[in-house]
Formats: sequence, C-alpha cells, structure tokens
Amino acid sequence: MAKRIIEQTCDLYRVDGTSVKRIADEFNEELDRALDGEKSTLQILPSFLSAPSGREEGYYLAVDFGGSNLRVMLVGLQGQGSYEMIDQISKPLKDPQGRYDYTTADTSGREVFAFIADLAAEVWAKASPCKLGLTFSYPMQQDSICSARLLRWTKELKLRQTVGRDIGQMLGEALRDKGIDLRPAAIINDTVGVFLAGCYCDPAVCAGSICGTGHNTCYLEPSRVTSSNQVMIVNTEAGNFSPLPGNGYDQILDKATDDPGQQNMEKMVSGKYLGELMRITLTDLGQKGYLPGYDPTLRIWCQPYSLPTEVLGWLGSKRSAERQQLANWAEENGIAFNQDGYSCLNLISTAILERAMKLIASTYIAILKRNRQLNDKRQVIAVDGALFKNVPGFLAGIESILQRELPDRAISLIYTADGSSVGAAVAAALAEDHICADRNQR
Repeated sequence: MAKRIIEQTCDLYRVDGTSVKRIADEFNEELDRALDGEKSTLQILPSFLSAPSGREEGYYLAVDFGGSNLRVMLVGLQGQGSYEMIDQISKPLKDPQGRYDYTTADTSGREVFAFIADLAAEVWAKASPCKLGLTFSYPMQQDSICSARLLRWTKELKLRQTVGRDIGQMLGEALRDKGIDLRPAAIINDTVGVFLAGCYCDPAVCAGSICGTGHNTCYLEPSRVTSSNQVMIVNTEAGNFSPLPGNGYDQILDKATDDPGQQNMEKMVSGKYLGELMRITLTDLGQKGYLPGYDPTLRIWCQPYSLPTEVLGWLGSKRSAERQQLANWAEENGIAFNQDGYSCLNLISTAILERAMKLIASTYIAILKRNRQLNDKRQVIAVDGALFKNVPGFLAGIESILQRELPDRAISLIYTADGSSVGAAVAAALAEDHICADRNQR
C-alpha cells in the first residue's frame, strides 16, 4: 500500500516527452506575445548589450546583488577570453547571528544600498578600477545600459522605498556618501552576466541561464538589435512562466509565499523552493503513515524552509562526500530513517529534480529553436547557480534532454563560475563603446 502511494506521489511530478514538447511550444508562444507587446507571462527586457568579442581588457569593480549574499569583486579582463578575480568580499543580506536583516520591509532602499557601498569601499580602497558593473537579479525595466528601474522584488525580498526607482542612481548616491565618485557604467541581470561571462570565453554561447535561489534565462533575440545594429541580449524573466497547473503540493507552497500566483516556474525549479516542496510532500506522506520512520515532533517537518535543497542532491548521489553530508544532516536534525525510509526520500527527491530538469530543458528548447541561423552550428548555453553546481547530474540531465529532443544539433551546457561578477565586468567594458547611447532604444 505505502509503496503504491509513494509511486502515485512521484507521478504527480512526472513530465513526459510529449509534455516537454508542448511546454517548449507554449514558452515560444509566450515569447512571441511578449515581443508583440501582448499580455504574456514572459517579458522581453532589453539589455542594450550584444555579445562580447572576448578581446575586452581592463580592471573593473563588479557588484553582484541577486542572491542570499552580496558580493563585490575586482575583476581583471585580460583579453583572449581570459580574466582574473583579483579581490572579492561577500556578506549575507541576512546575518545568521541576527545582527542585521536587509530582506524585510523594515529595510529601506537607502539602507541596503549603503550596505552595498560599505562593501564596495573596502575593495575600492585596494585599487581604483576605471568602471563599475552592477549585476541586479530582480525584475527591472532598463532605459539604457546604465539606467534601470526596479519593477518588483522576488525571492521573498520586501525592501521599501525602492520599487520604481533607478537602481543605478540609488547605488551612485550611496557610493558618493562614502566618498566614492562612481556610478554603474552598466546594469545587468544575473542571466545576462552569465551570458557575457560565458560568451567572453566561448563565442558559441547563445543564451545564459541561472538556477540558484531563483531562475531566469536570457538569449540573443534576432528581432532586437542594439544602436550599433548588433543582435541584442534580452532577459525573459523565465521564472514567471507557468509551465504546468501544478499539483496539490505546488499549490500549498505557492499560497504560503509572498507572491501567490506569480513566479510559478521559479517555484517548480529553483533552489529557493525545491527543498520546501520536498518538505511539504514528505510531511503529508508522513502524517498519513506512508513514510517509514517519520517523526512528527521533529522541527524539520514543522518549520517552513527548514529542508535545504542540497539534501535532494545528496540523496541521489553515490559519491562518498555527498553521502557523508547527508548522514551529517540527518544526525543534526534527529532523523533516523531506515533503508525503506531513505528509499522513499530518494524516490521523491528524484521525481522533484527530474521535473525541474525537464521544465528547464523545455524552455531552452524553445530558445534554441528561435535563431534558425544557428541550426547547423554549435550552440552553447552558459549556466550558473547552486543547482547546476551542487546537485549531481542536474546539468548533465538537462543537457541529455536537449540532445534527445534536438538530435541534429551540437548543443552543450557550460557551467560558468562567477558568471554574475565577470559578466558585470564585461558589461562595464562594453559600456565604454556605448556610453549609454541606447537610452531610447527598445
């Protein structure tokens, strides 16, 4: 009985080959609607940037504001697709010791950008880069390479006095308050950063994608060009796509978030939510008596977001390091499942991860098909984020789906480490050629 219930639960997350094709078609249709200015779950947000040549050089200050940590880096671009990370500093938006929390509505935009400026000042004191590039990984409307207005917060951030304001201006003001006369030369989304960093090293890159705390994808859209008549990189806000109605567990998760009914794709594929989705699923099975070894008194089953997404990767790994991490996690949380219990956990985690891989692959298929000029050429998607980095088989699984669905193409995914930071430096270098000349380009 219990085995059948577990299998039926896994079926709730199943996406077959026919569904992959259908979802790819729907994603493509949503892109077309967005391009035509019609109502769509997706957006075509201009970056005002084209692909780099790989010959860009110089030293740049790069700020990465998009995940659970803020990072400031000094990056040296050396040309020929080569770069060096000279210095960097990173701090969490929310201090684990409770000394500060820059994620809530109690925090103003002025406060969080002052926090960023403090970090930037530490790196700036060691060198004086010629330009600053900012990676900002939240929905924004760009008016030029160096000007962007915040549309809304995602990933459970709720900062006040920020929506509708110019991000570059807020950071520039905070830097001036610290005695640094500097304003971002380029503002980019993290997916654009991954694209630029990947393409800087490999000219075959045609899209960039993140799957970490959140999820998003950008690509070269043939119908959009920069002021220099080069094909433009556009940001799709893919996390807001609605690939499936979702099952009952998806609906429980969605209703408990700050933005129910939005970011549906992100809630089915990203690191912020997959662990919570598994916790909700396992808790339901445990309460109904179908999870061997389930203990309802444990905090992990009662506290939202107490099950980290990394656990899903550890469960499916055969490597000793991940198996030890799983054992340590279980011991720390008082979990004592027997073999049958761990088998159930593994089945559920595999089902959740496989669905995420197929949904992401579906959107990539749609994007890869859009530029017919690349059909007979090598196509590369640059990727970054914790799921690609830390979940065994996640990148390879998506790549395998793409190769199966598009067998006549040479398609690969490349993990682009430090994509957001190096991409910000590349964007600042490209901005020297544009100097915000694209301000009125759409």
